[in-house]
Amino acid sequence: MTRSTQVSGTSAPAASKDLRWLSRYARHVHLRPDISLPNADAIKSCFSAAAWRLLCRSERSSFIPILRNRNLRYDSLIHYTQTLVDHGFQVAPSPELLAYFIQASYYFFDRMPRVPDSEEDMSLLRLASRHGAASQGELQRIDEWLQSDGGAVSLRMTWSAVLRRANAWHQRQQLEVSRARAEQLSSRPSDWHFACGSMPWRGYDITPLVNEVALWNEGEAMSSCLYKLRYDCKKASQPSRFFSVRKNGRRYATLELVRDLPDEGMRGPDRLYGRWRLQDCRLSHNRLPCEGLVKTLIDFGWHYNVLSQRPARAPEAARVVGASHPGLPRPTGVTPAGMLIGNRQSHQQVQP
Repeated sequence: MTRSTQVSGTSAPAASKDLRWLSRYARHVHLRPDISLPNADAIKSCFSAAAWRLLCRSERSSFIPILRNRNLRYDSLIHYTQTLVDHGFQVAPSPELLAYFIQASYYFFDRMPRVPDSEEDMSLLRLASRHGAASQGELQRIDEWLQSDGGAVSLRMTWSAVLRRANAWHQRQQLEVSRARAEQLSSRPSDWHFACGSMPWRGYDITPLVNEVALWNEGEAMSSCLYKLRYDCKKASQPSRFFSVRKNGRRYATLELVRDLPDEGMRGPDRLYGRWRLQDCRLSHNRLPCEGLVKTLIDFGWHYNVLSQRPARAPEAARVVGASHPGLPRPTGVTPAGMLIGNRQSHQQVQP
């Protein structure tokens, strides 16, 4: 048994502070006790001495985002407290800051989250904690700047200085959008190819985001970092297409489909044209969707794949197939719209 799973589900773990919530959490995640230790020491043995002191100084509320996340476990709590003390923290940061980093760690909606542990994460946590009134919106803007512009932070900086740099980057992005909007108004073609226009789908309206301006508007309205993904729409391998999912005229979610290149292991028209599938879906502020919405949008991905394989709707199919897979037949004279229905089970589903 590893040290991180040796716990007891009975007595309070410390006399210096009421940490019975830690015992309750251990029971909740069904951790087995370490029978070689007295009950009073079993939970404490999971943590280093420094991490235990940090737990004793901190409030339970500081760890709520871990305790309430079904995808995180006791080991996540142990790892987080140890990372904090390794970076000089004496008390855990606020739950609002921790909640942001956990939410931002969902790279795709079906991936597992993580607790903050990188040098950059810890520096941001320290600067935000020093500032004392950092909002999630400010954290998101700084995080976008760091990821997109190659910026860096250090503990010698102040939160205000970091935020100024992030705001300057954001203003440069706005200028780029303004130029793109001017090009669009001058009728310069810049739209990405879509196999459909706006369409109703099971109680929602799904609208293609056809250019960089549309991505910017969606990202601003949904408080997401969508604009930085614009280059994914231009990739030759596995390009993305983004859609605004709306309900009753209001933006509800943002959908991303990605196209896998043709492969000999695929069946039917997919083997010639490739396959569009759901890659990601987010609500506002990058929140995760419910299982029902995921299922609805997986089905939309199947439907979009059918549309994309109809004649004249996949203009680059022959070139991509010929360049990437010279051994495959070229898709000439194919009318695949009615073939895909029988091959629906061959689609790789994204698990909600």
